[in-house]
Amino acid sequence: MSTNRTDQTTELGCYLPMWDEANDEFHNGWLTYRTDDPFFVRLEIEDWPLTVAAPRIVLLDGLNGRAECLSKPDRTALRVQPSSDGAYVLLGITQGDLLLAVFRTPADVLARHLVGMHELVPEQEEMTWIDWDTVIASLMQA
Repeated sequence: MSTNRTDQTTELGCYLPMWDEANDEFHNGWLTYRTDDPFFVRLEIEDWPLTVAAPRIVLLDGLNGRAECLSKPDRTALRVQPSSDGAYVLLGITQGDLLLAVFRTPADVLARHLVGMHELVPEQEEMTWIDWDTVIASLMQA
């Protein structure tokens, strides 16, 4: 975890061991969570060309049932659901109607990382972490 003292942004990087469901190939995965973007988590997978941004609530909901979101602008979607035995969470990456890949990661590891994110920014407090001056300035430049 690192903190930028200039703007008091904290970034939490979490390692996820992942296996490709198609061929059981192992991949290193990383979740990145930043307090200045408190609603979203970014998922990067070794040897995967895209970073997938997803609301952290989708990952949390996916521990117990199917949850899905659409990530813009690349239209990459993340589907999250528990495996049939509950030991893993399945992370499906789609683009449009095309299923690009499904990876599995241990449910307890993902749950532990999500607890850490919620300790940084508790649920229902996300809006207080957003730098609204920066958001408005960005909108004014568009």
